[in-house]
Amino acid sequence: MNYKRLVLGAVTASVVLFLGEACFILIMGKTLMAARSAAGLPEIVPNVLLSIFELLLTGTLLVWLYASIRERYGPGILTALRAGVFGWMAVVLLSTIHMIGENLGFPTPLLLLVAVVIFPVFVISTVAGGWVYRE
Repeated sequence: MNYKRLVLGAVTASVVLFLGEACFILIMGKTLMAARSAAGLPEIVPNVLLSIFELLLTGTLLVWLYASIRERYGPGILTALRAGVFGWMAVVLLSTIHMIGENLGFPTPLLLLVAVVIFPVFVISTVAGGWVYRE
């Protein structure tokens, strides 16, 4: 595995994740804030450093997945799509199922909508990071 290119790919994927999440917030922010308020949850006070760390870890996971399966499936967009779908399943789908099971006060349709809307962000981020990664 080319660790230098892995880091470059991870940073690229993280930037794409950031841009995608910014668009996501523009599209769904008011709906999510209304749902938080209805659930009796406090206002969000973002921790910028933790958010950056989370994005970097997620970008690293996505590009690492791509690099890990690249030998079996070959380099390219189809392999990146596979890695992106699996990364989405591991990070988003499982946490969505957990939040539904814990009944945290959010409506199930909203949680599922969030998972579906964020899906292309994960896939595009993996494709972008995979494009940068080279062996």
